[in-house]
Amino acid sequence: MEIINFTAPSTSNIFAQLIIWIVGITSSVVAGVILFTLFLKIITLPFDFISRLSMRKNSIKMEEMRPELEKLQKQYANDKALYNQKMMALYKKNGYSMFGACLPTIITLVIFIIAISGFTDYSQYQNKKYFYEMSVAYNNAVYAGLELDGEYIYADESGKIVIKADELALKETFKPDNVNHEIIIVHDQTQVKDEFDQNVSVNVIKIRTTNGYIEYSVTLDGSNKIKGSPAWKVIDANFGEKVINGEYNNDLKNSDGKTFAEMKAINPEITPTEFLKTVCSTMSAKTFRDNGSKFLWVKNIWVTDSAFKHPIEEKWDTFKSTYNYKDASYNDIGQAGYDSLIADLSYEKTAPNGFFILVVLTAASSLLMQLVMSKSQKAQMELQTVDGQGAQTQKIMTWMMPIMMAVFAFIYTAAFSIYIILSSVISLLTTLLINFIADKKYKAKPQEEEVIRGRVYIPPKEEKKEQPKKKKKDEIPENDFLSGLADKKGKKHRK
Repeated sequence: MEIINFTAPSTSNIFAQLIIWIVGITSSVVAGVILFTLFLKIITLPFDFISRLSMRKNSIKMEEMRPELEKLQKQYANDKALYNQKMMALYKKNGYSMFGACLPTIITLVIFIIAISGFTDYSQYQNKKYFYEMSVAYNNAVYAGLELDGEYIYADESGKIVIKADELALKETFKPDNVNHEIIIVHDQTQVKDEFDQNVSVNVIKIRTTNGYIEYSVTLDGSNKIKGSPAWKVIDANFGEKVINGEYNNDLKNSDGKTFAEMKAINPEITPTEFLKTVCSTMSAKTFRDNGSKFLWVKNIWVTDSAFKHPIEEKWDTFKSTYNYKDASYNDIGQAGYDSLIADLSYEKTAPNGFFILVVLTAASSLLMQLVMSKSQKAQMELQTVDGQGAQTQKIMTWMMPIMMAVFAFIYTAAFSIYIILSSVISLLTTLLINFIADKKYKAKPQEEEVIRGRVYIPPKEEKKEQPKKKKKDEIPENDFLSGLADKKGKKHRK
């Protein structure tokens, strides 16, 4: 009976370790990915704010310069160099800076690249962790064949069984006081040949426990040092008896929920070793399904959301190359050991891991973001070149970025796609908010002011016309000669 020594995974990537920590405190991989995305967005938010505020400010200034730039485009339609020279002079005159958004954008891009590296490392780590946990569950079904006494046979902090065979080799039969079973030691003196073709006497120690179904054997040299790898063997007669009648081992059941006795009734030819292998594979498969990270239709979010990919790899060599699995030669479990781990995962070996939905959503969210950015920078794209070629370039980029993001989503994992989608949505909302703030700040000018050729022009105020005075009651106009009242008024004054 084999023990599968799958190497415990580790990673030195800081971002991967951060994801591991976040997933650990949330107890949910999806929640961990969301929190990790928000964490990165908080880090990049100041840079995003400066960059997009600068871009929006430039866009507003460009719109204000549009009449002059369009005039320059017509005037220097056949001289790009001179147009650029005149355009730069106009930029300088109006305080337009093309480089204000560059540094924050570069910093954000660097963090994005680091995030890709972190997700790649973590996806490899997580898939290796699944299989390490599966191997632990597989081995525990074998380890359960030896009862623990807490001193010579015990489990360490990781759950791995520790057997002090060298100390037990000094005893023929040992019965601890704190347990109700015996540790049975079987000595076997064997003659072997060393590298110089000489016979050497070694001691093969075989260890059993009273209620166990496994025999553990290890070879010790003359100095009582372990030589080679230990072996695990099912004790056929004892195994059959314990499974059928014993209370300790009757929980050993295969994927169909049948005990050895029930399987023996169906298939009299089945051996205890064959049955125990099916139990080990059942425990391994159960561990993967219990610990695996599902997300809606995606069966393993650490694999691409693709109908061409499966939740687990079927070939051991493919697994090692895909997840960068490196181990010592004695830990290379080989195709046989790998097959034992995934024997009860027939569905996961062939089922599609997804249906490209996250790939499409990644492209769609990126496209929406590009459309918003294109609208915000429409003036720059139309006026930065004499022939308007920048607008054509922007249109190409509007479609190229979503395609590139879709390729990333297809190459990397579904978890990375979730990160890209959430990141794009947050960027979209922050861009709209920053544009709103910029418009309020830089577009708000007094109504009477106009910008003409980069100077503030205030139209002159019109002179106020004097309004005719209202006549008072019984007041006689001085020039009313027709009525004769004016003469009377004059005579009155002369008196």
